[in-house]
Amino acid sequence: MQKKRNWVAAVCAVAMGGSGVASAHDLICEKRVNGQRVAVADSFPYTANYSFEVTNVHPTLPSILLTATDDVLSSEGFMFTPTPPVSIPVNGSLTSNFALEIDSYEDCIALAEQDGLADTHIDNVFTVTFDLGSSYCTARLTCEQDEPPACTAATRTLGFFSTHILAVTQCLAQGPINLGAIGTISTLPAAEGILWGSPAMYPQGGMRSELDRLRFLLARQTLVGICNQRLFGATPTPSSLLTDAVAALNTTNCSLISSLIDPVDDFNNGCDSFPFPPSFIPGPSTPQTAQAIAVDPTSNSGQSCSP
Repeated sequence: MQKKRNWVAAVCAVAMGGSGVASAHDLICEKRVNGQRVAVADSFPYTANYSFEVTNVHPTLPSILLTATDDVLSSEGFMFTPTPPVSIPVNGSLTSNFALEIDSYEDCIALAEQDGLADTHIDNVFTVTFDLGSSYCTARLTCEQDEPPACTAATRTLGFFSTHILAVTQCLAQGPINLGAIGTISTLPAAEGILWGSPAMYPQGGMRSELDRLRFLLARQTLVGICNQRLFGATPTPSSLLTDAVAALNTTNCSLISSLIDPVDDFNNGCDSFPFPPSFIPGPSTPQTAQAIAVDPTSNSGQSCSP
């Protein structure tokens, strides 16, 4: 009976000892983004400066940091320094930093989705391992849309200018409109031709080349943007957007031309509900008359997209 009691006691001691070892934590970690546990990315491009601190909490012995990884940032180029394995003395700690550049709100959301949750939070986990186990910590970065700039002047869209002859007439009264390789627009029929013409087809018939199609799409938005500047004093962001568009129209760089179509369109749509200046008279909407006088001034350039 005495031997049995001793055997049971020994088993209990081993079990208790095993439990103590399994629950021991020699290293703890702390993670921050821009000095905080919770931060907001609301203006892009955005720089998220992450800091990772690993501390030895063993009362008497140094601890070996075996690995230090982040489930999202490691794929973005993060490597803990100094490179594990590395010994951390009693009461000692190591700190590593990593700057993550986020170009846009869309890129921020893509990072947030890497944890498998469809939300706007980047909750990536920093994991450290050591001989007796592991430790985890996280810092939250929340993605928020850029606040649209407050409107200080009206803009109107392609749809407005294509149906308001008086507005286009007032725009042309301030001088011809340079549309690069498309040509200089100085008459109402030519302006309406740009606004009403087909991006897919030449006015003489036949499908437009890819270069001429993209030029036409950018040219019509640029014409509208220039009229928004002239008539309402609207200013795009960046302020060089429309001059950049005209310069692009003089090239055969299809990627460049294509990349400017949406930004110019966004500018034209940006303050579409803002009131007109008191002195501006838009005139009636006459889509049938406007389309009837439209004469598309474009033709086959004979050029193609440059490599």
